[in-house]
Amino acid sequence: MLGYDLRGKKLLLIGGINNTADLVNLAHRNGVLIGVADYNKNTYLKSLADFAHDISVMDEDAIVELYKNEGYDGIISAFNERLGPITRRIGEKLNVPVPFTVEQLQMSTNKKYFKHVCMEYGVPVPKEVAISTIEDIHRCNIPFPVIIKPVDSSSSVGVMPCFTTGELEIGYQNAIAHSHSGDAIVEQYLPFDEVNLTYIAQNGNIQLAAVHDRYFNTAQKSATKAPDLYIYPSRYMDLIIEKYNTAIIHMLQEIGVKNGSLFIQAIIHKGQMYCYEAGMRLNGCKTYQILEYENNYNTFEHLMLFALTGSMGKHVQFNPKMKRWYATLNVLGQPGASIAQFCGIEALNTYPWLIHIARRNQVGDTIPADSAGTLVQDTTRIHLCADTKEQLIERINKVNELYQILDADGNSIVLTPHDTQEVYRGLDYEL
Repeated sequence: MLGYDLRGKKLLLIGGINNTADLVNLAHRNGVLIGVADYNKNTYLKSLADFAHDISVMDEDAIVELYKNEGYDGIISAFNERLGPITRRIGEKLNVPVPFTVEQLQMSTNKKYFKHVCMEYGVPVPKEVAISTIEDIHRCNIPFPVIIKPVDSSSSVGVMPCFTTGELEIGYQNAIAHSHSGDAIVEQYLPFDEVNLTYIAQNGNIQLAAVHDRYFNTAQKSATKAPDLYIYPSRYMDLIIEKYNTAIIHMLQEIGVKNGSLFIQAIIHKGQMYCYEAGMRLNGCKTYQILEYENNYNTFEHLMLFALTGSMGKHVQFNPKMKRWYATLNVLGQPGASIAQFCGIEALNTYPWLIHIARRNQVGDTIPADSAGTLVQDTTRIHLCADTKEQLIERINKVNELYQILDADGNSIVLTPHDTQEVYRGLDYEL
């Protein structure tokens, strides 16, 4: 709990994205009433909220009027890059607090801008070339293999590794099809491990709160692979703290970040870190669930507090090396499969080491047929903790054993989960 009396306050959520359901629960445990504004009349989130408004988030003036007429006390959005600038502009019209300026949000919405800022402040990034036309491909001087991606998408949508010019031409068409601006970038494709760095800003104080390693599912043969497992703390924690953390915090301070939660995705190649993407928002892996368990500080809850009061609340000193081991399982479903039943939730909830289960889908949903290799096929995120590495692996195996998603014929639609013995061999470090 926050320790603030927010009872009776009204919070307007911009966008009815299903994975924002946690916010409704956090609002209700603090006595806050929450409304959802979204053009979709049938979004699942509206069934959980106190008020539902069938209004497009793109109609900013209409939302401003709605806010005034319904007596709301603050606005918030969470997981979507496109909603960030919209929410900020609405906040400016209403003179209510919203983390990050429109300019700062470009770090999240435009990969070229992010890398430009990184280079300005000495934060290393992969070599890249901007691609605006197919002719640019043939002028690209980065040796194969490369990876091409839209400058402004998320969840790995439109991303493709390429090993030949022909593949790059196909990748370009795929990237621009998923780009709002029609632009793409080509990067070095380095053999790598991947990490995610979570930063939290509290009234001008910026801290590295968590770093996790990302493990990718290889059960399907798509060009890209979606991550199916995150492990906290990262095996690269010492490297990041000693060599890169100070420069990243300096960069964030220099661009004026004061409050909020953000993340940076990076690769580790031959003992060097290269940052390739930022999210000026909560990350979809819901690190805030783990931070609440580790630090008694739920970032999502404190962002709600900021939206209603302009303050992030109590100051917490984060230790990204952590006192426990944590894992987040991304339960990936078969593209094109329809969900008839979720199994094992009640059994899992009997274990004290289970932190949280967040379902992104409902019975009757169909996993998009074109979602292979992207986080769009992520059906569920399951968070757990352990005191030892051995416990961690044992508990991951238990989740994989108990949690099942079935189609109408009773067949599992879950992709083969990550090899935990491989994971265990990588845990060659101590807390």
